Amino acid sequence: MEDIKKIYDVAVVGAGTGGSTAARVATQKGLEVCLIDRKAKNEIGNKICGDAVGTEIFDFLNIKHPTNEELSCHIKGAKIYSPDMKKCINLLDPKQAGYIVNRLEFGQRLLDDALNACVTSFLDNTIALELLYENHIVSGVRVKLKNGEKKEIRAKIVIDASGFYSPLRKTIRSNIVEKIIPKEDSILCYREIVKFPPSEHKVQDPEYITIILDKKRAPGGYIWYFPKNESSINIGLGVFMDYKGKVKEFYQNNVFRNYIKTSKYEILSSGGGVVPIRRPLWSCADDGIMLIGDAACQVNPLHGGGIDPSMRGGYFAANVAFEAIQKGDYTLKSLWKYNVDVMRSFGAEYASLDLLRQVLQVFTNEELNFGLGKDLLSGEEILEISSTGGLTLSIFDMASKFIKGISKPDLLLDLNYLRIRMKEISSIYKRFPIDLNEFERWKNNAIEVNNKVKKMLINTRIVN
Repeated sequence: MEDIKKIYDVAVVGAGTGGSTAARVATQKGLEVCLIDRKAKNEIGNKICGDAVGTEIFDFLNIKHPTNEELSCHIKGAKIYSPDMKKCINLLDPKQAGYIVNRLEFGQRLLDDALNACVTSFLDNTIALELLYENHIVSGVRVKLKNGEKKEIRAKIVIDASGFYSPLRKTIRSNIVEKIIPKEDSILCYREIVKFPPSEHKVQDPEYITIILDKKRAPGGYIWYFPKNESSINIGLGVFMDYKGKVKEFYQNNVFRNYIKTSKYEILSSGGGVVPIRRPLWSCADDGIMLIGDAACQVNPLHGGGIDPSMRGGYFAANVAFEAIQKGDYTLKSLWKYNVDVMRSFGAEYASLDLLRQVLQVFTNEELNFGLGKDLLSGEEILEISSTGGLTLSIFDMASKFIKGISKPDLLLDLNYLRIRMKEISSIYKRFPIDLNEFERWKNNAIEVNNKVKKMLINTRIVN
């Protein structure tokens, strides 16, 4: 066991993609870092996940791209299919194109990068119990070591990367960080990695991650079909939390039997978990603490991808921690730039996609088949709105869509209203306030847009 110092600059709780990135960057900046994880060292990185990550994040962080054992295959983008599988939305941008990684090998590389940067202390098999406070500011974390001993890890700043069920977020003394995530903002997932002889079964769309929207087969969520290589796939589904206890049955009946057409297969891995599918927390920071990755709901609401945002969050948090420690100020005012960095970048995109997710979740299969089949919402539009906050539909474009959707004019109007609101929320997030005192007004503006979409769904009787 590593010697525990009297006080660290930063304690990072969770050594996954976000935590390892934060620990490495903070250490490279000369900070004394304690990295903590509940798993044994050789199991860190092993997680139920879609395993997809775009190329852009590796250039952003200036780290090497996945190769050799880390890399399963290359992907060009994402395809989102209608329930009847007759139409799909193609999402092709740098955040989607990239790699399917072998999660354990990839996670071990990121951990090794942090350890090789000479992290001051690394504590595996260590459970974070609760936050420590001093003068109402987070001052560290109480942990249970692998030998069962309870210790206080003191730190100037805590970075919480401990996952969706973060024990730290649930007990944080904060009026600005959401402690409990509503169940409608997450889905329960089950997945398997299935291997088969290439001669017996062909991988569908081997250069794309595939998402299938189907309210009957995957209520509230989606089915996913991700290639691993020519002889294996990562396949699973997510459903509303209300279906707890039935998710494996849904998977067997609605996914596995439909997509595995050979009796010659091997299950390499299986398991379930909960994934947030929403915008990031209203605030991902408070006095003495920043939250990253699943702990901060930094996950793509449309397909649940969280590797890229967790690594970005780790990078942003480490840099802000360095600046705060240089100033000797660990209050929220000093850490506020972390929120600005998150919200004005991927936070704006995810807030926009969160509105789309809420609408897609309540559309019937008939509406999804019709809307996607008539190109009432294209992949290009989704990317343009969510990535840039802009939308350049001419009057001729709208007239064409109206003609296509004339048999369901209400659906066309709903989708056009959604486009406007997606653009509006993206613009609001890209203007996230630098001044902490402006936060409440900003938050109220964002809530107002969310409420407009919820009201639309109620008024058009889309909601059950």
